[in-house]
Amino acid sequence: MDKRTAIAHNRRIMAHFFTMPVSGPISVSLGKVGSEITCSGGSFEGNESCGTFSGKTPLGFIKGEYCCISANEIKITIVEKPFLVPYSVIEAKIREYFG
Repeated sequence: MDKRTAIAHNRRIMAHFFTMPVSGPISVSLGKVGSEITCSGGSFEGNESCGTFSGKTPLGFIKGEYCCISANEIKITIVEKPFLVPYSVIEAKIREYFG
């Protein structure tokens, strides 16, 4: 395993995930969240099944993935974050976006 692959592998091992309910159509919620993230300078790519997102904090970048696991539930995985930013803070912010 080369160094880049090893780093990516370690990030996956240390990834944090959570699931959350989504009210209303997933496409509408994802459109709203995607707009909010991109308007804040981040990126949001994907469809109603799965995708990726990233955003900048004062302490560094956050990268994540989402996957719709049912018509009203989504799984969010944080794959990269600044060391000093707790997962709980990131999770709370993402829940706000979907709120």
